[in-house]
Amino acid sequence: LAQRPSITNVFPVCAMLEDPDDARIQVSRTTTPAALPMRFDLVLSHLVLHHIPSLPAVLATMHGTLKRGTGWVALTDFEDFGPEARKFHPESKMAGVERHGIARAEMERLLADAGFVDSQVREAFKMDKEVERVPGGGKGEGVMMEFPFLICMGRRP
Repeated sequence: LAQRPSITNVFPVCAMLEDPDDARIQVSRTTTPAALPMRFDLVLSHLVLHHIPSLPAVLATMHGTLKRGTGWVALTDFEDFGPEARKFHPESKMAGVERHGIARAEMERLLADAGFVDSQVREAFKMDKEVERVPGGGKGEGVMMEFPFLICMGRRP
């Protein structure tokens, strides 16, 4: 069997980080016993932002975990295009939903407020999804609906 090369430049983090200096993303230094906070080239997120209570707080944390000058954030989520966006989640799965999509203008402002530069928020793709015809109607009673997705990108200066 051929041996797979080891991957040393990918570090998945599955944790609720609220501090860019969190001990769970520390790396040991070879010359001293002290650890340094790990800084990333890229932070990716897909379909998470609409579950986050405070977008300013999560963007500030993401910003702080990036390398200065070269670190980028790339976030995708469905767009808040009005009351119909609520249909993305069935009524039985609304627990943990903080907002029904993300708003383009708000994300542009939030990225700038968090300190990102070279930011852009634009439509990335559209997805057809079965939604409840009647709220609480359950599976099998749905209709197809198109949801636009935004990609939100920015660089830490």
